[in-house]
Amino acid sequence: MEASQDGRRDDTPLSRAWSRVKDEARLLRSAVTVAALCDSAVAWLGVAGACVLVSTGPGSQEVRVATDDLATVLAELEVMVGEGPVRSARELGSPVLVGDFDGVEQSRRWPLYAPLAVQAGVHAQFVLPLRVGLVDVGTVVFHRKAPVPLEPVLLADALAYAELTLLLLLDEQVGTAGDESVDLSLRSAQVHQATGMVAAQLDVRLDDAFAALRARAFAEQRPLSDLAADVVNRRVRFEREGGTR
Repeated sequence: MEASQDGRRDDTPLSRAWSRVKDEARLLRSAVTVAALCDSAVAWLGVAGACVLVSTGPGSQEVRVATDDLATVLAELEVMVGEGPVRSARELGSPVLVGDFDGVEQSRRWPLYAPLAVQAGVHAQFVLPLRVGLVDVGTVVFHRKAPVPLEPVLLADALAYAELTLLLLLDEQVGTAGDESVDLSLRSAQVHQATGMVAAQLDVRLDDAFAALRARAFAEQRPLSDLAADVVNRRVRFEREGGTR
């Protein structure tokens, strides 16, 4: 991801975030992981903490990585009261950025969650859903203890961290987590064939088709090779609205 195909440096929010994540992993003397990504994001975005939630079924998520106790507390609060920014972001399929839970709008939107978040010591929360089509893979959540909105200049960086989180989570399903390439290369002949079939069924590019294939395998908690075999043998078909049959 360091350079484009014509040799020029790929200077985008995504490539810059990826470089920072690799640097963080080297400092930690670890592989590139979601945990290293969260540590990098906390430092760069100037937030107090970060949390990655992964979907475990319809309407449910579990904490995969949390940089501090508050991140876990916030996730537990939403489960307890049945409302909050994460739930809203999942329903909307778009980011929910809260600069101050003491605001009137936030108190009306989340009458139970907002005061509890403040009581716990969090005044701002920024939630970015992780999705491939209609597949809900998880959520990235950042929080601040002070009522400080996420600066517009940092929003592109936050979205880049979310995109990298999605790629890393999907790579875990494929079995390539920690591979610094985070590429979309096809891992087997059958997966290659299935990707081509999904691309035709969804009328999308090969890399988007591979992402959809990986997301479905992640959502169903099954090996990518098994799903690819079902696609190739026409037991599973991807529909353009995002489902399979």
